[in-house]
Amino acid sequence: MTMTTNKIATLEDQLSSPRQIALSRIDYARSDGGLPAVLVSILSDAYNKVDGSDARMNSVQEFCSDSSIETLFHIISLLTNVSQLDNTLGEEISRAGSQTILKRLINRIKEYITICEGATNQHSEELLDKLMDYLDSACELYTPMQTRGMPFTKSEIENRLPLVYNLSPGVQGEEEDGERDDHPTTILISQVTVRQSSQGDVGYVMWPSAIVLSRWLLANPQHILGKSVLEIGAGCGLVGIAAARLFAQNNSEEKSCVTITDVNDLVIDNIAKNIVINDVSEVACVAKLDFYEQTGDNEFGKWIDGLTFEYRDPVDVVLAADIICQPSDAIAAAKTIYDALVPNTGRAFVVCADSEHRFGIEIFQEECERVGLEVRMTNVADMSEDLLSDCHSTSGYVDGMNLTFYDIQKR
Repeated sequence: MTMTTNKIATLEDQLSSPRQIALSRIDYARSDGGLPAVLVSILSDAYNKVDGSDARMNSVQEFCSDSSIETLFHIISLLTNVSQLDNTLGEEISRAGSQTILKRLINRIKEYITICEGATNQHSEELLDKLMDYLDSACELYTPMQTRGMPFTKSEIENRLPLVYNLSPGVQGEEEDGERDDHPTTILISQVTVRQSSQGDVGYVMWPSAIVLSRWLLANPQHILGKSVLEIGAGCGLVGIAAARLFAQNNSEEKSCVTITDVNDLVIDNIAKNIVINDVSEVACVAKLDFYEQTGDNEFGKWIDGLTFEYRDPVDVVLAADIICQPSDAIAAAKTIYDALVPNTGRAFVVCADSEHRFGIEIFQEECERVGLEVRMTNVADMSEDLLSDCHSTSGYVDGMNLTFYDIQKR
């Protein structure tokens, strides 16, 4: 029992927060079945000590007083906690065999409850209370209707892991003199695990421009520190989280915050998860914003919240990466940037692939200028080849793809 107890203590330490859980899922992915298999194996071993033929409990009292039961429900509590902190891992645990074990356990507890309910002495009532607590704990983790299906394969588990981006600035900052800090910023990004079925689902996965803009921000923090920031069409939220990490690391008294937005509800939920696993909840939040609801005529700045349909305050900086898939997106994005920025000093930084790979981007500059924005364009490859590092791991990137950096100002 000591070995099992030590395993539980180790796992509790490793799985104490959403970020620790994400990192542990990555570490255990090398083993067969990954972290879910490890956790369910420990659950199975603990249950077998209770239910094994060599140590079978023949009475309610023996069942409730044996130390093996306490260990078993300690493990169930751990699995319930990690499933609540990381629903992706929770689904994997359920499909790795935990539901079969829990069903057997629940049926056995119900049998003992029936026995206790047929007795009349005070001791039986105390045992009944204990059994009801056990039943509640087991049922909290038992979700058969939500998790039907075969266990995930090793490949499927690997594909469901958070992506790890160790982002160095990748380019000399505009206002840097001499040496700079090239220590990488580690960001974890979960993608939406549901299969894409329409153009509205493009935010489920990572796109190359997000990496480029994130690296540029890390090299040029002066553009966002001490300012209010809005990321639009955020997808998985890498850019906004990179900004938030800069805010969290900033020791000045000037406080910054970033609002990370998208229009797809599943994407918004995933952004919220990524904010948590990167420990930036104090400087980042998520909201719903639909480009097509913005008017493009708010001179003094205000944008419409897609959830409350109320106006929100304008921001100092707008960030966007790969937000255009068709001409109407370019028109709506230009209006959104104009509305969201404060006048005179408001500035947007946008990175998008060229028209060969993103329909509609060819009219983006014109549409920005039409609503009253000034635009400067630079080919990303001319800024630094390092900015394109890691882009091969993203969706839609091909060798030779040209990306453009847009520096946009509201006058």
